[in-house]
Amino acid sequence: MVRLVQPNIPPEWIPLFNKIFRWFELRGIPIFARMWFQTARSIKKQKAKQSKFPSAGEAWNALDDATKNNWNQAAYKAYNSYRGYRLFTADYIWRQKMGLSLPGTPSLFHQLYGLKMSNPNGSKDVNFRRDEKDLVGQLTLRFSFKKDEITPSASKAFKVITTAYYLIPGGYATETDTYTAPAGDSDWQTIERTIGTADREYFHVKVVFTIEGYDAIIYLDNLSFSDKNGSVFRYTWNVSPDEGWTPEPLQRKRYWVYTPYYYPPYFEYVYLG
Repeated sequence: MVRLVQPNIPPEWIPLFNKIFRWFELRGIPIFARMWFQTARSIKKQKAKQSKFPSAGEAWNALDDATKNNWNQAAYKAYNSYRGYRLFTADYIWRQKMGLSLPGTPSLFHQLYGLKMSNPNGSKDVNFRRDEKDLVGQLTLRFSFKKDEITPSASKAFKVITTAYYLIPGGYATETDTYTAPAGDSDWQTIERTIGTADREYFHVKVVFTIEGYDAIIYLDNLSFSDKNGSVFRYTWNVSPDEGWTPEPLQRKRYWVYTPYYYPPYFEYVYLG
């Protein structure tokens, strides 16, 4: 049986105990609560979030039915379920934490968080790539994006290039689809592209989002890819930036590749609201 003990610790010892507890926390080892207070960072973080729920709930109740329905529609994009309250609460708490105006506005183009890619001065070949294998045509790519053009260019642009590889006698061939965004700034919009031939088997598919040599900022969300058999992958990046998002590295012709690397200023996981 577990026994709980509340020792009487002299106040002058508290700083030393804090250092000891901190050492254990950084190593992921469970610790005990002292003086009825839990000091583990994860518990403090959760309690801080919970303290904001009442105000978020009151704000939700104050919305009219039309606005609640807009949040429900936006939530369906994020979670495939009409849970607008969940999406509203997450957005409200984040805006409250960051000192932004309350409440936020729901969007059908993006969720709370997304991927930001940029190429300061257009000096790098900045792109990220998603690889998949063993798919059956036709293929469908969907994504939402917003573009802020920093330096206009007559020859460079934001592009999404999809290349599908299939076998032929004696080797392989490819089918390629390229989306090129118009010059200038672009407000949020959703793009859908159909790639390949019906019922054709593709042993490898690459989807590349690139701003090579182009000084612009791209915000991305609601990225999905499907083939004849249904959904292949879907990303809405609906995790708080506090928790971060770690891309799965390329393994056996699947997952992500970032160039030059997944790190600011080229790639960041940001709040989109």
